[in-house]
Amino acid sequence: GLGAFQARALRAKDLPEQQPDNVHYKITQRNRFAGKNLVILGGGDSALDWTLDLAEIAQSITLVHRRHEYRAQPASVAKMQALAEAGKVRPVQGAVTQAVMGGKHCIDALNIIDLERETHTITGDEFLVFWGLAPSLGPIADWSLEIEKKQIPVDTEKFQTSIPGVFAIGDINTYPGKKKLILSGFHEAALAAFGVQKHLNPEARQFLQYTTTSPVMHQRLGVETPGKKP
Repeated sequence: GLGAFQARALRAKDLPEQQPDNVHYKITQRNRFAGKNLVILGGGDSALDWTLDLAEIAQSITLVHRRHEYRAQPASVAKMQALAEAGKVRPVQGAVTQAVMGGKHCIDALNIIDLERETHTITGDEFLVFWGLAPSLGPIADWSLEIEKKQIPVDTEKFQTSIPGVFAIGDINTYPGKKKLILSGFHEAALAAFGVQKHLNPEARQFLQYTTTSPVMHQRLGVETPGKKP
């Protein structure tokens, strides 16, 4: 894979490297948001689902999305729009540009620039970010491997990386004509296995074993070898 999936982080001018205490990427204690002024960022299913759910207990909700069209289910969008007409949700279209920090390592507000290029300040008690997930290579990124657009280039003979003895197969690697298919992954795994064997034992002969004819493979699979007497 391309790494561990992590929530896309809030990024804005004047936002400290350590995420503020009132910025959230998941909800584990729903009642924490009761009676609060909430700012929810996002336009997908998670953002809309929590907007609909928290509208029951929040003091107010401002839903910030970068465009008029939402990626959530149409039924959820319709329910959100009904709440907006009732004054329970305030939809805002725009992109976050700057954080306004308060005391105790918390955000007081976010500045956004709307579709008409006007700047607005959105205040809130708690800020919930639902911008989806993105893969992160994690510690692998610090292994001194050659990395190309967050992927690891390999050769197509044995799928070795830029470091001899380190091999990469699956979505994490890249090469000309790369297709992210499970079928391709099996092909890469087979060639990488031969490459690993050759790396560990350069002088050893390599044999192909076929499940249709190999007694060794039949024994491992627990099947009867054709033509063999019981």
